[in-house]
Parts: sequence; structure tokens; C-alpha cells
Amino acid sequence: MLRVHADTGRLSHKECHDMDNNDGFDYGNARIVEYWNRRRQGLDKKEWEDLYRLMVPVLMRTRLPSDYNEDGKRWELVNDFFQDKVLFNAATSTAGDLQNVHALHIYLKNYALQRLREDVPEPLPPEEVLEQLGGAAADDPGHVRLLGQAGIDALAVIDSADRFFDLLDDAEIALLRSHSCADGARPEPMSAIAARTGIVTTWFNRAKALGITRSKGETYRGYERTKIGRWLVSNGAELHPDWREEVAALLLLLCQRVRLHRREAP
Repeated sequence: MLRVHADTGRLSHKECHDMDNNDGFDYGNARIVEYWNRRRQGLDKKEWEDLYRLMVPVLMRTRLPSDYNEDGKRWELVNDFFQDKVLFNAATSTAGDLQNVHALHIYLKNYALQRLREDVPEPLPPEEVLEQLGGAAADDPGHVRLLGQAGIDALAVIDSADRFFDLLDDAEIALLRSHSCADGARPEPMSAIAARTGIVTTWFNRAKALGITRSKGETYRGYERTKIGRWLVSNGAELHPDWREEVAALLLLLCQRVRLHRREAP
């Protein structure tokens, strides 16, 4: 699992600064190129962690539109870019090999411009997303055919779901496995999960960031900013009512991998 801060899921500014001023930074750039060019064949967890720690300081120096001048927004963009365009789509990316790290600045800038241009359609109502996340079995080949008709490779989705799982902390795993993806039995209340995982004071915000709960009266727009929402988009889904069945199929596969994964949750 990537060793990033549990509360934010990212490196601190000081860590980026220390790495950026490291005497071995040129060597670090060479490592980035090496990892990038091997990522389709597969990196192990330590190599993914190393790539993340090396790449983030480089991306933080990218000249971006003024919308991202604020450190927090830039920080969020960089981390979203790494997850969406480097980690989750490693096996399916059409981006070519890197000759040097400067191309990453172009990739990130294009990603930023795309996010600014997007007129995001109304996402699926979160209540319906949660219904689809329930304990339904994912062994019906119908969902595989459905995804195939939408141009989505179910095997690539399974691989992406496993990488998504590796980024979750123990509390997030428990919230998914015992509540949203509970298999057969009645879902355990999130408040009870919070009590036994030690997140009593933060569970609502954690669940909201994960994408399994929403504030009362909150509009549907913005689900793509949640962890599950980003995972759905990274696998080719559109957060739109017309994609209701395809999104449900993706969530069923995600829940299946959550339940089957060997890593234990509290």
C-alpha cells in the first residue's frame, strides 16, 4: 500500500520540498522515466510508492491555469492525476514512453484544462449508487457483456479494482466490506463500524470522501470528486443516468473484489 498520509492520502509539502532539493533528483528523474515505461507490464507496490514519491514534486512545479494557484487545489489536482492517469489506467493507457520527465508537465496541464472545460453531466443519485453497491452477487456473466458493449474490459476493471483496494486504509475497507458491499447479511451501521475502527469523530467525512454517503440536500454534481467516483470515471464510466446499468455493473465488480480480497479489515 502506498505509504501516504492516512488523513489526506498524499505527501506533505515538506516532503515534496525535501525531495525537490535532493542532490539525487536527476537520478530520481531517471527512475520516473524507468517506472513510467514499465508500468504497463506491472510495478510492485514498492515501485508504485517510489514512483509516487518521485513524481509528485515534479508535477507540483507544473505551470497551470490560475484556477489552480491555490496550493490545496493544485495538490488535489496532482494527486487526482496520479490516480486517474498513472495508477488506475496503467494497463490501458495509450500514452507512450517517456524520454524525459518534462512531458509530464504537458500531461498534467492537459488534464487540468480538460477538468476546467468539462460540463459534468448530472451524476447518478448517490442513493441509487449505494443501492447498487449492496450485496448482490457479481457472478452473472450479464454484467460482463454489458460492460463489453460499453467498450469496457471487465478484466481490466478487476485489475483496477485491486489497485483501488490497495489504496484504501483499514477503516475504508471496513466501511465498504461491512456496510456498502455487505454480502447477504444486513449491512452493519456505519456508526458501529466507526466505533470499532477508531474513526468516531471523522467517519462521516471519511465516508463522504469515499463516496458512500452524501449530505442531506446535497446536489448530485460532484460525485466524480469522491474516491469511488474517480475510480468509476477512470474505468470509462460516465456519471449520468443513461449509464445507470453500466455503473451498477462496475460497482458490483468492485464489491466482489472488496469481499474476496485477502487483506483483513478490523
